[in-house]
Amino acid sequence: MSSIYAYGDFLDRLPLNRRHWLIFALCSLGFAFDALDFQIMALIAPAIAREWKVEPQTMGFILSTTAIGMVLGSYLFGIVSDRIGRRTGFQLTVLIFSVFCGLSVFARNPTELAILRFFTGIGIGGFVPIDTAIMSEFMPKSSRGKLMALWAISFSGGGLIAAFMARVVGADLGWRSLFLVGAVPGILVLFVRMVIPESPRFLLQKGQEKEARRSIEWLALGKPLPPAVGSAGLTSDLGITKVTIRTLFSSAYRRRTTMLWLLWFSWSFSYFGVLLWLPSLLVQHRGVPGAQVFTYMMGFLVIGMCGRAAIATVVDVWGRKNSIAVVGVLSSITLLVFSQQAGYENLLLFGYLFAFFHDAGLSAIAPYTPELYPTRARATGVGYANGAGRIASIGSPIIVGFLVPVGLNAVFVVLAAGYLVAAIVVLSFGLETKGLVLEDAALESGIGRTATRMSGGNTRNSKK
Repeated sequence: MSSIYAYGDFLDRLPLNRRHWLIFALCSLGFAFDALDFQIMALIAPAIAREWKVEPQTMGFILSTTAIGMVLGSYLFGIVSDRIGRRTGFQLTVLIFSVFCGLSVFARNPTELAILRFFTGIGIGGFVPIDTAIMSEFMPKSSRGKLMALWAISFSGGGLIAAFMARVVGADLGWRSLFLVGAVPGILVLFVRMVIPESPRFLLQKGQEKEARRSIEWLALGKPLPPAVGSAGLTSDLGITKVTIRTLFSSAYRRRTTMLWLLWFSWSFSYFGVLLWLPSLLVQHRGVPGAQVFTYMMGFLVIGMCGRAAIATVVDVWGRKNSIAVVGVLSSITLLVFSQQAGYENLLLFGYLFAFFHDAGLSAIAPYTPELYPTRARATGVGYANGAGRIASIGSPIIVGFLVPVGLNAVFVVLAAGYLVAAIVVLSFGLETKGLVLEDAALESGIGRTATRMSGGNTRNSKK
């Protein structure tokens, strides 16, 4: 049995313990604050526009700089993390989005604010692939899907916290105070440095067995480890090479990379198109009062969190592919039904049904993406898939804006199609990863090797 697989099996067979839950809590807090920083700007934009007398076009530019920074950060820090480590990458991205969010307090004009928000966006975008890699590499396979689906709930939780803080803190202390709230995650950096070790899978991939064993011992709470084999046995396993973008399109990964980019793009296109335009559509085309829309959207977010929690109970049973496909089809259907409603009660019923399914899909995609790449390229792969989603989140509101004059039916048909495309793509081209040892994502043939092993065969040392 090769050494990386021996350690990987050990990590994946560990029972959940307090160290797993500590990592889960820390990553969830980071993800929640990541969402909080992102949402804050949208919530205080009206106050900034009034104070600085900013035109809508200028405010749109300020808002877009955060999104552009997020795309760049997602691409950049996925690669950085695969080279320098998860722990350091985590610390860097948290520091970046905390510091620049805090500095936004001192912005004196739209230009300064746009620049500060761009760098905040780099930290926000860079954090996600690293947090995803940490979760996938520390959690055991029997609970990985469930815990990563629950971890994804924290993004919605961050949005709710932002909305609450905007009403409570912002109303009393003004919009600048909310940027200070967004700077709070900086304390996580010190906590991580003191408590959480580097990912053992990352260390093993780099041939640092001694450091990896210390990390595993911390996680295992005294459970006996596999025997040490030395770094030569580690580095020979998977042919460690310098990670480049070409790695994602090598013969082993191009199919899954293409599938993931299409999945993230199509789901994000519809998700953000709905999320960012729904309040305006409810007010302007369904006659819902503005004050009532705020309550509606709060409920919409809460129901979405319920959907994310529900998918966590089945994603390790149904599998990743089936879970994504089912909620994708149901998202498409419920969105089309919602588009035909007029009365507030029906808008509430079918809108909340849709919210349940469309948020559930993101929590199924969360564990699926990192499982399709090996350790040496995991954060890079997640970063670029997430980047495809970020690009869609920028373009979708613009396209919806052009479609609104054509008619609401055109808007909802296009958005519903995005969920359906996602379901078709994952069913047609996706590989099922439920129950796999994480290292078995190293090559296309890894799926078959795991299946053989689980059925009693011993092909662990087959040609890779």
